[in-house]
Amino acid sequence: MMDPIRIPSPRGAFRVWQRNATIFRKHWKTIMFPNFFEPLLYLTALGLGLGTFIRAGGIHGLTYPQYIAPGLLASNAMFAASFESTFNTFIRLKVARIYDAIVATPVNAEDIVAGEYLWAGTRAALYGTGFLVVITALGFAFSPEAPLVSSSWALLIPPLLLLVGVMFSVTGTLFTSLISSIDLYSYYFTLVITPLFLFSGIFFPVEDFPSPVPQIAWFTPLYHAVNICRALATGPSLHALVDVAWILIFAGALSLLPVHLMRKRLIS
Repeated sequence: MMDPIRIPSPRGAFRVWQRNATIFRKHWKTIMFPNFFEPLLYLTALGLGLGTFIRAGGIHGLTYPQYIAPGLLASNAMFAASFESTFNTFIRLKVARIYDAIVATPVNAEDIVAGEYLWAGTRAALYGTGFLVVITALGFAFSPEAPLVSSSWALLIPPLLLLVGVMFSVTGTLFTSLISSIDLYSYYFTLVITPLFLFSGIFFPVEDFPSPVPQIAWFTPLYHAVNICRALATGPSLHALVDVAWILIFAGALSLLPVHLMRKRLIS
């Protein structure tokens, strides 16, 4: 019989986070560039290109670039955490066997998963904050009516992106804990990540779709992350608290399942 799951040790989880951060610090320039440049391409091609065909009033009182920029912040966090918790985690688990070496120390399997959650969230926050600086300099980040008010709330975006990164790290780690071949990630990114990217309200209001698309979108994680980023950039409302609560509940409810599955794989 397998021992019950133990509560992760903050010290152990920090050591896993610290190991990843040390390696990242050596190669951060080459690692960050693709994740940082991709949302900028979307903002340029769609925001400035497609945006010229959007009616003069924009969407919800925002120009099209101002509408999609906060959503791209959320998607950037999703992609950063997803790649970290899928390909990178799989390599550490099955190829480099780094986790096998770690569990031979006082750091246990629960600490590894918790540390990976935190590290993926950290990467998401780093990428998103860098992109936030750029879109702020370009004038795409805040509401044109109240830029000073909304920019003060935007200080909460980096910790929000950390939370979003942890949430998608949970889902990515869950998928990683279930597969035996790295080729299977094509299913995860094609059938999960890409639909989220397209139908979570980044590029258009999903509420304009016929039922049941808006109802389905409400139950997806990126939809709520986009809502919060857009609210913090344009002036928050009480509805944003519902989105924060949804993310916390979703991440909390799923967080222990990858811990259990990864522990079984590491022990076996």
